[in-house]
Amino acid sequence: MAANWTDFVSGAVLTASQLNGVLDDFSDVAIFTEEQASGTNAGTFTSGSYAKRTLNTTVVNNIASCTLTSSVISLPAGTYQVRANSQGLLCGLHKARLQNTTAATTLAIGTTVFASNTSDGWAVSDIYTVFTLSVTSDIELQSRCATTQATNGLGSAANFGDVEVYRQIMIRRIA
Repeated sequence: MAANWTDFVSGAVLTASQLNGVLDDFSDVAIFTEEQASGTNAGTFTSGSYAKRTLNTTVVNNIASCTLTSSVISLPAGTYQVRANSQGLLCGLHKARLQNTTAATTLAIGTTVFASNTSDGWAVSDIYTVFTLSVTSDIELQSRCATTQATNGLGSAANFGDVEVYRQIMIRRIA
């Protein structure tokens, strides 16, 4: 059964076909995360160049021919909308990027953020982008920082008894 949406201005009920494909019941969505056991820090954030971030959990993957292997996302040709984030703790300036390692090109740069390295500072670099791939490509979520922070620079465990989530990426195929 197709979903309907209400236009909150006019009150009219709209179907997906009336929305020109803007909404499609989220059938072409993939969400990948880095998850660790409760009490497990995400690891050392080493300053220098961009480095691949861990993605080890598939929350949902409804994109045909999309896979996650060793923290690398393989995406088929198409146009995608992506939201991603990567956190840093006590590492000074840091930012994330989305890298097409097949073409050796940067698809998007995340927000530049500052995680104080003299107090309990942490910050999250966000990426919001749309891009088109002409061929199947390997994509990595990467980040870099200004100051190395051992053990928990990539995320500090809350130790609340449930899973620790340190990075997330949501990919939606839009064409």
